Amino acid sequence: MNLRRWYWARRARSLYRHHSLKAVPTSLGVCVTNMCNIRCKYCMRQQFKPPEGKITLEMLKSLLKKMPYIRGVCVMGLCEPLLNDELPKILRWLQDEGHYGISLTTNGMVTINDDMLDALTRVGDFVISIDTADEETFRYLRGGAELKKVMGSLTRVIEYKRAHNLGRMDNPPIHVNAVITRNNVHQLPDLIKMLEPYAADLTYLMVDPVSRPDYQTFEAPLMLTKEDLDKELEKHKKAAKQSPLNIIGFDYMLEASCNWGDCYLAWDGMFIEPNGDAYFCYNYDYVLGNVFKEDPLRVWNSSRAKEFRRKLLSSEPPLGQCHSCNFARGGWQPEGDYSRQKLDKKDVA
Repeated sequence: MNLRRWYWARRARSLYRHHSLKAVPTSLGVCVTNMCNIRCKYCMRQQFKPPEGKITLEMLKSLLKKMPYIRGVCVMGLCEPLLNDELPKILRWLQDEGHYGISLTTNGMVTINDDMLDALTRVGDFVISIDTADEETFRYLRGGAELKKVMGSLTRVIEYKRAHNLGRMDNPPIHVNAVITRNNVHQLPDLIKMLEPYAADLTYLMVDPVSRPDYQTFEAPLMLTKEDLDKELEKHKKAAKQSPLNIIGFDYMLEASCNWGDCYLAWDGMFIEPNGDAYFCYNYDYVLGNVFKEDPLRVWNSSRAKEFRRKLLSSEPPLGQCHSCNFARGGWQPEGDYSRQKLDKKDVA
C-alpha cells in the first residue's frame, strides 16, 4: 500500500471507530453496466433497474484519480459485469497499474473466454452464484439461467487454475454464493454434494437466505421463515460438518441483527451505478449524489449520507433489511470471527 492510501486508511478507520457521521470510503462497489441476462425471482431488479449505460475503463480511471483513498474495487451490482466488453481491460488496469484489490461477482451465464480467464488472475475474490443442484428449481429461481452452463463456467475457471498450477488461494480465489429460499432450502444437501468434487478448489460455500423485509413485495413463496429453516437446519448442519467443503452461514441464518451501528459498509463502502449515482448497499434509490458530477468525498459526506449513518446509530436503522443483514453482525465486522476465519483459511491453504 502506498503512503497516501495508508494515510487515508487510518483516517477512515478512525472515523468509523468513533462513529463519526463523516466518513472516508476505502472500497468502491461498481455496477459496470445496466444489463443483466437473467431475471432472478428474488432480485431487486424486479423493483429497481440501474440507469442505462456502462462504465468504461477511461471513466473508471478518471474517477479513481479523484479518489486516492480507495484501496479495493468490488465489481458487482444489479447487473452481470461480464456483459461489459471492457471488463478484461478494466480488471488488468485495476490490478497491474492501479494496484487495487478486486472482487467480482458473476451469474456464470456469460461464456468465459481465454481473455477473461487471464484477466481473472487479477481478481482477489471471484464469486459465482449457484443456488441449487436441481435444474428445474435453478431455472425458476435464476430467471432462465441454465445450471449446466453455470457449472461449466465454474469448472472452466477451476480447470484454468489447475492447468497453471494455481492453488485455492491464488488469484482468482473462488467462492460460491447460494441464495436460499423456501423453494430450495430442502435441496441444500444436494448442492453441497454437487460441489464437493471441487472442495480443494473453492474457498467456501456461502448460504444466504431470502428473508429481508424488502423482499415481501416479491413472491411470498420465496420468503424463507424460521419455521421453514428449523425443519431442515439440523440435517443441513450435519451435511456441512461431514463435507470437505468450507460452508459458511448455517450458524447465524435468520438470526436477527442488532449491531448495525458498527456496520462498516456505511462508512467504508461506496456503491455506484453506471451513471455515477452513489448509494448505500441495498438502498438503490437513496441517491447520495453523483460521483461523475461532484467531488466523491463530498457525495459520501452529503446530508443524506450523514442522515443514513445517524439512523444506523439509533435504535431504528434506516432499512428494514438492516435487521437481518450480515454486516450488522459483529462477526462480519473488521477483526470479527468471519474475517478471522477467512484469514485463517488463507494462512493454512
